[in-house]
Amino acid sequence: MRNSLWITTIIVSLAALAGCESDNSRQNLTAGYQALDAQQYDEAMARADQQLTESPSGANAANALYLKGRALESKTVPSQPESRANLQQARDAYQQALQQQPDPRLEALAHAGIANTSYWLDDYTTAVAEWSAALPSFDDPAVKSFMLYRIGLSQQRMGQFALADQTFANVQQQFPGTDAANRAREHQGYKGFTVQLATFNNPASADAEIGKLQRQGVMPSKARDARGNMMVSVGPFPSYSQALGMKLKFAPTYPQAIILP
Repeated sequence: MRNSLWITTIIVSLAALAGCESDNSRQNLTAGYQALDAQQYDEAMARADQQLTESPSGANAANALYLKGRALESKTVPSQPESRANLQQARDAYQQALQQQPDPRLEALAHAGIANTSYWLDDYTTAVAEWSAALPSFDDPAVKSFMLYRIGLSQQRMGQFALADQTFANVQQQFPGTDAANRAREHQGYKGFTVQLATFNNPASADAEIGKLQRQGVMPSKARDARGNMMVSVGPFPSYSQALGMKLKFAPTYPQAIILP
């Protein structure tokens, strides 16, 4: 879901290139955004770096920094540490773009970029602040609804359960029938987090797995999902960080474990 909030931004960013300081700069950055759209992230970063080398504080430095951030954020890497490093570098690029005092369209995109990367870096305080700053500048209901939904998720993960429920209610009221509204409804009412370790279609298999966990000193629970499968979980935990710690503890045995909500 990392790129779900960016469905309109490439077009907006290309429109912002009208203020480039030269035809070469416009062509270079247009090619960079086209590379980004084609998922050629190294090429997009190369175009951004070229622009920044030639004009580190010129009229289009902010656009180049935003392009670089988008490429870093979107690039797929093989390990979690590399992914977090790319997200941190992307956030730095977005923050540098803001320092260039860009036009309002690009300023909103940079705020949204900082929010998105902060969310995936588990920095929920910054995510809430930056999405709140960006939200009024977007018109697309699909984008706005997901921003508000992610604000609710961030509040929930900070343990602000009542505030999160209010935000989820706002998503449903302001954007009825959207995917974000449906997700917001599913996240309402929680006061803690559970780690769903595994799902079994055979109740006996679920009981056997519970026995293994009990012998390790863990007190799991089981419940039936909407499809009739048995879910084996541990928790609830009062904070997201505690649930995440438990998920990481069991990751070698249950690599598909998920945190709910």
